[in-house]
Amino acid sequence: MQIRCYKCQMPIALGRDVVAEALALVKKENLAHYDVRCPKCRTTNRVSKKQLSRIAPRTKTDKKE
Repeated sequence: MQIRCYKCQMPIALGRDVVAEALALVKKENLAHYDVRCPKCRTTNRVSKKQLSRIAPRTKTDKKE
């Protein structure tokens, strides 16, 4: 998943494993978003639960039959 920093516009890559962990944390703690820090300017960027669930790897229990 690629996002851009809201302040400096630097692209930030999030791997599938990071996205899966972030989505699990958001669901576990009932959060609306996940915070990602920009490595360049250290600004906190919010990634919504909806964005995370769209890109997260699917499991057998997630697939509709």
